[in-house]
Amino acid sequence: MIDKNINSSFIDIFPKDIREDFLFPLDSYRLFLEGLSLNPSIFFHNWSDINRQCIIDKYWKPNTKSDWKWSLTFPLFSLLENYINLNNNPIIIGFSGLPGSGKSTLGFWINSVARELSLDINVISLDDFYLPGEEMDIAMKGNPWNVPRGFPGSHSLDLLNQSLETFLNTGVLRSPTFDKSLRDGKGDRSGWCEFKPKVLILEGWFVGCEPISDISKIDDLDDEKFNFSLSQREKDYRFLIQDSLLDYCKIWEKFEKIWHLKSSRFDNTILWKSHQEEEMIKLKGCGLKGNNLTDFIRMIQTSIPQQSLSFIRSDTTVEINQYRRIDKLQTTAYHLDTL
Repeated sequence: MIDKNINSSFIDIFPKDIREDFLFPLDSYRLFLEGLSLNPSIFFHNWSDINRQCIIDKYWKPNTKSDWKWSLTFPLFSLLENYINLNNNPIIIGFSGLPGSGKSTLGFWINSVARELSLDINVISLDDFYLPGEEMDIAMKGNPWNVPRGFPGSHSLDLLNQSLETFLNTGVLRSPTFDKSLRDGKGDRSGWCEFKPKVLILEGWFVGCEPISDISKIDDLDDEKFNFSLSQREKDYRFLIQDSLLDYCKIWEKFEKIWHLKSSRFDNTILWKSHQEEEMIKLKGCGLKGNNLTDFIRMIQTSIPQQSLSFIRSDTTVEINQYRRIDKLQTTAYHLDTL
């Protein structure tokens, strides 16, 4: 039974203009914050501070909703701050979400605000560990979607594993950077960077995914449920991707926690990825379009079974609808000292 006094007090903490932007019950939000070991009063005070607001407001995209700020970004950042205060050793957080869901936007905000607040936090992308151009071409040759990159098997896993292991042991991370606009949109490495964060977030569209033992049965269900009409080449290639995922699982084992920005419908990524590539074309003059975009979206939808991508064993799950508005919040107990 919900304590009405606690609930009333909680309502008093958060102003009406914030609460009205929430699509989920307010009590769900309270339980979410408590599950993250966040004291609602202190949490609200910290993020309402005028000095902090002056910093964080510079990095929001236009028309960013309160739900995105107060139920995803601020809680996650608060935990990152808490990790810095409570842990002496470097840690890694995994962050998973379908292409176009908002991972890169969130990562840019976190990196920017952390830098302004002099906090040792960095967000990097799994995409930065894509294979170099010529190696990528060889690895991707003959894939049924004719895409230049993207699915398990297109990353330098030995390098990623070594980089993360060195980071956990020394606190120093050396990472390549990957520019998707190079080589007429096929992409290539564009340099290297070095960080010394206390907390590292690794984001990617299939971060946390695990292989499925009965892939043949899943393929039949996908045909029936989602009407994908998987070709035999796609079915055969999915076996190779499942084998690759075994190696990626060694990376996931290095995570302290996993956050999942989950789509309410798997096909939301069609719209999201299309918008993402349109923005890249505007910004860099190059991006996926036409058949290349269609092929890439097909790869997202069929290269990994939806069961793997939708049911990642995450510690925290934030579900978003097609408009990237937050519908549901769920987390396991974090057992951190209350902020």
